[in-house]
This record gives sequence, C-alpha cells and structure tokens, in this order.
Amino acid sequence: MDEKGTAFVSYAWGGELERKEWLRDDIVQVLSYDFSVFWDRDSIPFGETPDEAISSNLAKRPVVVLCMCDQAYIASASKADSGLRSELAMLAQIAGSKDVRIIPIILDRECIPNLPTPLAGRTYLDLSALYERKLQLGDAVLAVAAGGTQAQVAALLSLRLRQADMRDRARAYFHDSPKEFLGSGRTHVVRDNQGQLLLPPKWMWESSIWKRRLSEENDHFCPSKGIWDWRNGTASTGMWALGTAACAAFFPDKTGIDDILAIERAGLLLAQHCISFVEEGEPLPIASDDLFKSLINEEIDVLDRLLPSLAKVDT
Repeated sequence: MDEKGTAFVSYAWGGELERKEWLRDDIVQVLSYDFSVFWDRDSIPFGETPDEAISSNLAKRPVVVLCMCDQAYIASASKADSGLRSELAMLAQIAGSKDVRIIPIILDRECIPNLPTPLAGRTYLDLSALYERKLQLGDAVLAVAAGGTQAQVAALLSLRLRQADMRDRARAYFHDSPKEFLGSGRTHVVRDNQGQLLLPPKWMWESSIWKRRLSEENDHFCPSKGIWDWRNGTASTGMWALGTAACAAFFPDKTGIDDILAIERAGLLLAQHCISFVEEGEPLPIASDDLFKSLINEEIDVLDRLLPSLAKVDT
C-alpha cells in the first residue's frame, strides 16, 4: 500500500498542449501535498509504454481517480483508438474494488449527460462555475480526493465563488476610487497619493475608544498632524488607529454604526497583517490591495459590508 495514497489524474489534452498546463500549476501541485500523483505528462518513465505506466499506477492502493471532464475528454473517450478509451477500459476493470474511488470532475456541465463508462452514474464534483471564471480548482479537488463530504466541498466552492465576486467588486471600486498611502520612514508623516495628510475621520475623534489615543502627541505619533506610529512587532493600539484611519479614508462614505464597526475590524487586521511588519525607520506603504488581502480570508463579511455592489459601481 502506498503510504500517501495515489491520486491518478485522468484527462485529455484536446488542442494545444498549453491548454492543459494549468493542471500542473494548480491541481497536480496541490494534490502532491497529500498524494503521490500520477498524470501522464510527467509520470511515464522513459522506455515504458503509456498503458504499462497507467496499469501499474491504477494497481496501487488506495487510489483515487480524478477524471477531468471537459468536451475534449468526452470526444477522446468516444474514439475507439484513443489512449483515453484504453485508460477508461482499465478503470472499468477496477471500478468497485476496495480502496478505489473514481470521481468525475466536471469542468463543463454539458459533459454530464455524456459521461462514459465507468463514470456515468457516479457522484461528481461540479467545478464548471469556477472553471468558467478561471479560478483555481486545486483546493476543491484536494478536498474531494481527501474524502471531504458533499456539504464540506459545497461550502468550499461557495466560499471560492464569493471570494471571486468580492475580488471583482474590489477591483471595480478601487479602480473608480484609487487611493494609496505612503508613510515616511524618517518623519512618520503619512500622505495619500494626492499628497494629502492621512488624518482621523470625524467619527474617530468623537469615539470614546479613540479620542484619548488620538490626542497624544510626540515625534512619532501625532494623528492630528498626520504623524503615525509603526514598528515591526505586535500590532499596537496606535497601529490599529492608523489602520482604521486608512480604512476610513478608503471608504469615506461609510459612517453608519455597522460601517464603523466593520472599518475598525478591517483596521485591526490591516495593522496585524501589514503595518506591524514594517520597521520603524522604513517607509510604510498602504494600498487597497493590502486591505483586500488582509480581509479576504478572515473577514469576507467585512468586505461585503464595505464594498458597493457591482451594480452600484457601474451606475
């Protein structure tokens, strides 16, 4: 038995070889973290025939066979003399054997009614929505290969699509409202790309949480003059204040109670993931992309609160 287990990736080239290079960069690379991966582009030794290599790897246990079903796959499966037709015949012989799982991965929904034997009738993983948008598929394929339940994989797919939607919203919003900040490593004065000082918004001055902290004055921290504190290490309340002021500047129209809570949460994560990694004497860049990366995995609901819908951006 292979200690890691074998993941056998079944696919058809279909057209130019470059069309399938994403398999290596996305799916094969991610699967290799947990599995010994066979895919014939790299896995057939010199001097060995494809049928010999395929038969040898399909004989390993446990083995999960991941069939990447697009139109090229269906077309190749229907050709009597194709290598894929021979491969499917081998799959049919081991289908139902212990420690063998055969999983159709749907890249094109039109393939579903035309799945060949032994794929037809099996529970499949539909990645067509991600594939159409050219999103990465590797983590979803790994999840199903590793035995994730339908509910777990569905939740992952939903998250990936939601993240993609949020990325589109962020791209549209920040394209129309471009802003970035740069803090001087010498003076700690922070200005935006128009040369304007980064100052706390009115609501921060009125907040019992921030008012006292913002009133402090020293060479490296005087928010009323656009002077802010940063240093490599644990994010301080001063860095949180800086992150919050920057987020407020990114979203100047967001001043409701729930908006402010979202901005403060975003400011904390920006401080933790970006600001606190910059040395005290180094310049501090803060771009919209830094904010997005700080939130997309941990606080997607905050982004959802702050970013306008694409319809609102378009109008």
